[in-house]
Amino acid sequence: MKQGVLLIAVLALTGCSSISPQECQIGDWFAIGKTDGQQGVASTKFRSYQKECAEHGVGADFKAYEQGHAEGVMLYCTYDAGRELGQSGGAYNKVCTGALEPQFRLGYDRGRKWYQAESALLNLQKTLQRNAGTIDHLEQRIDDNSKELSVLKDKQQKQKLLDENRDLQQQLRELNQMQGQLQRDFKQAELQFSLIQQGG
Repeated sequence: MKQGVLLIAVLALTGCSSISPQECQIGDWFAIGKTDGQQGVASTKFRSYQKECAEHGVGADFKAYEQGHAEGVMLYCTYDAGRELGQSGGAYNKVCTGALEPQFRLGYDRGRKWYQAESALLNLQKTLQRNAGTIDHLEQRIDDNSKELSVLKDKQQKQKLLDENRDLQQQLRELNQMQGQLQRDFKQAELQFSLIQQGG
């Protein structure tokens, strides 16, 4: 039993499909299967264990692994695990089937909505911040040009700066309009995210 617990700890910490010669020799395949099942890992992972242990001259017990995996999957396929997976942005895990699927699927779908709403909110926030920086930059350029215009004597240079300021002011108007729409979109996304959070 102690060997099995040790093997579970090693596999959980490494998070890797490879298995050492020592782990093959310990060979608590029920425990290995249960650990994989609890982590939502498909039972097809056994094939990599089987191949690697064969290279070390050790056989692998699929029956014991499968029994442990089935027990582990029962612990994994819960509403909370599905929601956690959905919120992380992970792809749907098909390891949960039959009677185990409905609650896991429900949790995943709700978690996925949470993830999508949060992502939309964060993307809008980044765009707002980026646009605000651009607006500040344009305003500074217009201000600098205006100061230069006040001391310039050359008509051609003055006209060039006036034309540039006209273009910059047009860009500024367009950006401010866009910023207004983005702020409205952000408030809507914020409300949507809040409703999803309240819905559990």
